Amino acid sequence: MRQILAVLVVPAVLALAAVPAAAQDLYSLERSNELRAEQMMANQRAVALENQFNALEARIRTEEGLRTLRDQAEQPRQRIPSQPSTATIPTATGSSVFATIPDDRLAASNARVRAASGNRP
Repeated sequence: MRQILAVLVVPAVLALAAVPAAAQDLYSLERSNELRAEQMMANQRAVALENQFNALEARIRTEEGLRTLRDQAEQPRQRIPSQPSTATIPTATGSSVFATIPDDRLAASNARVRAASGNRP
């Protein structure tokens, strides 16, 4: 009888000891799920904030570009003269503003260039 009692009591005691362990596992599983959900919500909030920041930054750049265009449109335009003034055009009479090359040197240089290019036109 003692053997039958031992066979029945020992598994019952072991089963009762396993109940708190199973409950603890369920609690830790539930807690890890809660933490995972909190992390996901924090990530979603971070992405939403970054999207808002990027939208505001793009809006500021757009407004700055529009302000620049408005400023350029409001600036007085410089008058472009219809004909260049004579003061800006150098005259060849009596002045050495333009470089001069003697004809013989120019012809020799032209011949060297044509020879180097293989007489291509």
